[in-house]
Amino acid sequence: MFKVLMASALIFAAALPVGAQEVRSGSVRISQNYVAYVCTNDVGGTLTLRTGPGTNYKKIRQIPAGNKITVIGYTTGSDGFEWFRVNFRKKEGWVRSDYVCNY
Repeated sequence: MFKVLMASALIFAAALPVGAQEVRSGSVRISQNYVAYVCTNDVGGTLTLRTGPGTNYKKIRQIPAGNKITVIGYTTGSDGFEWFRVNFRKKEGWVRSDYVCNY
């Protein structure tokens, strides 16, 4: 059993991209530079990409639900919400983490 666990751990570690770093989002660990998706509660909904981690920051663009984004970091904003720093179509900005999922 121990050999199986060790082999699984080695395979998992080898599967991480070079330079990927683990970060913690609440009680969940995530790897930086991982692909996620915009998940809104509305059909046809969008998520606002902003210049900083909070609603007081300037809007960059709207990302339609279902689109892929790359998470590159996170922080807790002054509003108390957790925000992910993301890349979307060569634009970098911040989105609320509760509208991001990993289908």
